[in-house]
Parts: sequence; structure tokens; C-alpha cells
Amino acid sequence: MNRSFVFLGVMFVGAFSCASQLMDDPLSHFTRSWRDHPIWHDGKAEIAVYEATRSIYGKPRKYSARLYTNKEHASARTKTKTLDNQGRAVFKQHLREDVATDNYKYHFSTMCFVGMNDLKSLKIDMGSQEDCGATFKQYVNHAGTCIWSQFSYFPEEGHVAGSYPSPENLVFQDALSLILRGYPFEDPVPPIDLMVLGDQTTTRHSSPEPIPMQLSYLGHDTCDLPIGRIGAYRLRLEAADHAAVHDYWFAQSARAPWLHVMVKYRGPAGLVYQLEQLERRSYWGR
Repeated sequence: MNRSFVFLGVMFVGAFSCASQLMDDPLSHFTRSWRDHPIWHDGKAEIAVYEATRSIYGKPRKYSARLYTNKEHASARTKTKTLDNQGRAVFKQHLREDVATDNYKYHFSTMCFVGMNDLKSLKIDMGSQEDCGATFKQYVNHAGTCIWSQFSYFPEEGHVAGSYPSPENLVFQDALSLILRGYPFEDPVPPIDLMVLGDQTTTRHSSPEPIPMQLSYLGHDTCDLPIGRIGAYRLRLEAADHAAVHDYWFAQSARAPWLHVMVKYRGPAGLVYQLEQLERRSYWGR
């Protein structure tokens, strides 16, 4: 057989494999420099504090939201942090929100695990408490299956659970404030099709099924924020029927401590985050 023909065939197969990978995994070309930075190994967590607004009981409620991000290793058995730094390298991102209303506070805790090497959405734990009751949700995306469970204290809701085959392009919307830091801002790509599991931060049952959405690059903005004036890249996530639009702004700087951190978000139902403080510390210490 002609060697040139064999070589071209190998090249074709290789190119086809790469193209297939891009189609199957739309995050495969996201950048690595920010997530490989040695600062993630300093024994501290990134703490981003946002001036936030969330609508509850039909009124906009202003509060401070705290977003904690750090690297750790997760156990395939317990789906929690390991003590011996064995297991899968992940980012843990925890959003803490305490929202005052007229009579009492809502307390939301939304934690996501995201694969460090592939940015795969791996797990969500969401718990909420307020004076009327407690709600809990968990999603585990493992070995091609997403297993989920929800409990809501609301009448006629209670406990529900299920599972479904995970789409190759599944992402958790609650984890996008981390995942999208890897967008190739310097070399924008055509719109990306994703299957998005919607925001789980609610006291009621929420839909467990992902919906098709498209991620687009909208360019560069200068944002006047509580922390100051920041150059930022803007991305938009939009449902196919345009019923839901999420706009994200990420710091232009790829240098520490910024590392393309989310500086602003605007989403449905009046939800807004605007960065007011960014620091690194071991918040779990005394």
C-alpha cells in the first residue's frame, strides 16, 4: 500500500477524532492557565463577595453573597473531599447567601464540584433554610448518569428522585461562574450549544432536566462595580426559546489574583451580582 496514502489516512482519522472530541465536549478547548496557576495550592480559598439582589415575595432584596472557591480532591465513593489528597482533582465552589425579608432571613447554601482537568459538572449540594422549613437537593453526575434527589417542605412536594443519561455537553448553571472562567476570551469561538441544568437555589422543587441553551461571546466591557472600574469580557447564555437570558462578565486580567474571576452577573427574576471584594484566606481557620 502507498505510504503516502496510509499517512493521509492516519491524519484523517486523527483530525476526525479531534473534531469529534470538540463536538462531544464543547469545553475541551477552554483555557487552562487560570486553573493551573500555583496560587490554587497556597492552602487558601478565593473569596469573592458580591453586592447582590434577589427577588423574594415579589420584591428585590439586597444582600451580600459570598462565593468560595478552592481546589481539593474528591472521593469517587463518598463524593466528598478526601483526607489524603487522593482521588479526582476538583474545584469546590460554594455560594453562601443570607437574604433578609420583612419577617425573617432566607439562608441558601449551594455547593458545586467541577473537574479540574475537564471542567465537568460533577455534583451539586443545595440546602436552604428559613423560618417555614428546610429544602435540600443533590445531583451527582458520574459514569454517564445523573442521579438526583430533592426534598422540599412545601405542601404536596416532599421527596422526589430520579436519574437520566447525562448528555455529553451537560453543565450545571450553578457552576458556570467557575466553568466560564476558562472561555477562550482572546480567541472567541462560535456559539456553543450546551445542555444546562438550571439554577437549583430555590426553596421549592426545581426542574431536574437540563434544557438546550447557547453560549455566545458578546465582547469587552468596562464595568463600574463596588470594587471599582474593571475591564471585563461578557458572555451570554440563552435558552433556545429566548425565555431565559443569563449575562456573565469575567475579569479581563488573567493574572493572580483575578484569574478571570466573575465580576458581574445578571439573570432572570432580577438576580444580580456585582463584585465588591476579592481576597484569599483560609476562612475555615480560627
